[in-house]
Amino acid sequence: MSITCSRIFLFLSLVFPAAVVRAEMRVALILPGSDTDKGWNQMAREGLDQIRKELKASTKAVTNVKSSDFYNQISNFAEDGYDVIICHGGEFEKAAVQAARTYPKVRIIVGGCPVDIKGATAVEFMTRDASTLVGYVAGKVSRSKKAAFVGAMKVGPLEECYAGLAAGVKEAGAGVEVLPALWTNSWDSPVLAREAAENAMSAGADVIYQNVDAASIGVFQAVQAKAKSGSPAFAFGCNSNQNAIAPDVILGSVVLDVPKAYFDLVKEIAGGKFVAGPRKLGIVGGYVDLVLNEKHPALSEGLNTSVGELRKKLSEKK
Repeated sequence: MSITCSRIFLFLSLVFPAAVVRAEMRVALILPGSDTDKGWNQMAREGLDQIRKELKASTKAVTNVKSSDFYNQISNFAEDGYDVIICHGGEFEKAAVQAARTYPKVRIIVGGCPVDIKGATAVEFMTRDASTLVGYVAGKVSRSKKAAFVGAMKVGPLEECYAGLAAGVKEAGAGVEVLPALWTNSWDSPVLAREAAENAMSAGADVIYQNVDAASIGVFQAVQAKAKSGSPAFAFGCNSNQNAIAPDVILGSVVLDVPKAYFDLVKEIAGGKFVAGPRKLGIVGGYVDLVLNEKHPALSEGLNTSVGELRKKLSEKK
């Protein structure tokens, strides 16, 4: 009986290799935060759910993992026989380097990591171009002629958000000044985010672009309060589509299609088409883009058209 089953499995693996691989594929996700944060971590969980549903993979996620436990979590999944381990965040870099040496047969993916990791796949979400679109819009709608950026941590991807904002404002050619970046040193404190936004507006900014993830509500509340006082003020979301959170002040969101990125990578692995090496994902391919709140009265049809033209220009440079 066992010989017959082995022959059947061998036959199926030869005739339908992708189906057999998918049936056995085990994918793990390690998150440094909550998978209900309505932002960076939740998007990764949505990607894992898509992998489970569409690729018929066996999946498991662990949340709120501390940095001191990064390597142990990777090791536990590798020892348990997981084929793919997704480490969600550039902070996993050191642990991934060590794990890639110890478990060379396991596909380790590190999302949001701008540094190449030998033996693993570092995925960098290129936010600069989409942030340039933010800056362009900011430059066109600002009445105070000042815009600001509020970020959680002074790290590469967020510095690219700020650089993109500055480049877009310059492209707009309306003489708008971009204030020095404000860093809250927190991904989950709405209080600190609100204080930073209020400081930016006190310095004259009427457009605030933020990347503070779960703390973003603090920025939006500060901008809403400013607008309700009679002074025009606008905001931009980041990571997920946050337009509906405060549609009265949010002009758009820089959206990272994390689910698509992880799904596409695991699909490549399942289909035997995976090519090792770092991935740089941006406007091309639709992995990062500015999604405008087109119903906002500050966004004219002409401005929407101009944003589309600039998007095309940026894409053609790649």
